[in-house]
Amino acid sequence: MTDLRQAAQQALEALTDAANVLSAPMFADAADALRTALEQPEERLWQGMTEKDWEYVKDSKGTSLDTFDQGAAWAADQLKERNK
Repeated sequence: MTDLRQAAQQALEALTDAANVLSAPMFADAADALRTALEQPEERLWQGMTEKDWEYVKDSKGTSLDTFDQGAAWAADQLKERNK
């Protein structure tokens, strides 16, 4: 769990306690909103092209990957696979 998610979890617990003690709807609403946000999956860091990928592209001169369309399609496939 990231530091931000840990802080959000602590804030959720505090809001829940405050809502129970103070019976104030604004605390319950804020706790519900934060709980919903925490239920979302954590975002993964973007995985870009590696040095090996760029070498592959550089070494593909004179092949079917030597056209812009083919090279762009290959790169898009690589990135799509890495960032599932």
